[in-house]
Amino acid sequence: MTRDIAQQQPRRTGALVVARLLTEALAPIVLIVALLFAVAIHASPSVGRGLLYGAVTAFFAGGLPYAIMMLGIRRGHLGDRHLTKRQERPIMMVIGLVSVTVGLLLTWWLGAPRALFALVAAMVAGVAVALAITIFWKISIHTACAAGTLAILVLEFGAAMWALCPLVAGIAWARVSLRDHTVAQVSTGALVGFAVATLTMASLR
Repeated sequence: MTRDIAQQQPRRTGALVVARLLTEALAPIVLIVALLFAVAIHASPSVGRGLLYGAVTAFFAGGLPYAIMMLGIRRGHLGDRHLTKRQERPIMMVIGLVSVTVGLLLTWWLGAPRALFALVAAMVAGVAVALAITIFWKISIHTACAAGTLAILVLEFGAAMWALCPLVAGIAWARVSLRDHTVAQVSTGALVGFAVATLTMASLR
């Protein structure tokens, strides 16, 4: 039986400081917002239009769910920003799924570029799959998001983006080092995130 292991606090060492930095720098909210703006600007006829599309999608895919999560933490309903306890994750994933779906509909309504629509659709699919798994098992959302981001970057910007592979490995190492996940959980997260992003993006863009 797999147990949540986040309650164990590792001693603070140099390696763990790096692990915490990677966890924060490559957190899902950071990757989501950065990726949406990058694809929106790249696929739009002008930078201004791209910034508009990026702002709208980033609000619903990242900003609004994150704000609700922070409110939940402030009121004591949630433990921390990384939702360390598996039991706290499903409700936030449902909120995120609803919010990003609204963003997807707005993307279509605004006539956003096809690539951006495909990206938001990939996010909807990714959250749905992660939610289904999280009900039973604590899959790593950090590695799912990181690997999904890598897949999108390769499809949208070319093979040179494969050079970012070490960042996915780095976040996987960080989550295991901090004892927030097992090797199986980060590996599965990366595989699921990469597969869902690739299949959805490639079929819709």
